[in-house]
Amino acid sequence: MPAQWKQLAPSLLLLLCGFVCVHAQESDTEKPSVTLILVGRGPLVVDEVSEASDGFWYKRGNVTTFIDRARVVRVEYPKPPAPETEAAPLEGTGKWKLADATKVQDFFLAKFKKPLPMTAFGQSDLHTRWGWDHRNGMDVGLHPDSVEGRALMEFLRNESIPFLAFRGPVPGVATGPHIHIGNRSPRISGR
Repeated sequence: MPAQWKQLAPSLLLLLCGFVCVHAQESDTEKPSVTLILVGRGPLVVDEVSEASDGFWYKRGNVTTFIDRARVVRVEYPKPPAPETEAAPLEGTGKWKLADATKVQDFFLAKFKKPLPMTAFGQSDLHTRWGWDHRNGMDVGLHPDSVEGRALMEFLRNESIPFLAFRGPVPGVATGPHIHIGNRSPRISGR
């Protein structure tokens, strides 16, 4: 091996080790961590935990270790995000006019091979009774968490079409799950 390579080899090795360490640190931050609460020692944050009859196997980085059950007070797993409430509508923003409805209908027909299940197009008697100006909106009878509902909302977001999605009834606002396409309906003046 030439003398130049002998001098360069340690530097290349150091550079490679630095890259591997940085890569491992980046990968570790992507996973939610699990915490083992230990007797007399406090918390131990780990990447993964699996339970055995006599203890726990835990993984930190590339190292897997066994710990006796008697040394573990409890295992704390990451909490899932809080579920969205039925009453809190999902919302998209953008510009909209009722004349753009065919764009939405055409998308749905092409994607699902059936017509868009509209429950209100423009003002309805119910909207008038509740005091909402719904002349520039349309309602679609899809649950926002259904496959069709999620696809429709993704389309609306991509096209910058405003919408409100309701997962359940909201007194005086929504009779049940649906997607309102258009800006929020203002109150009819005088109500």
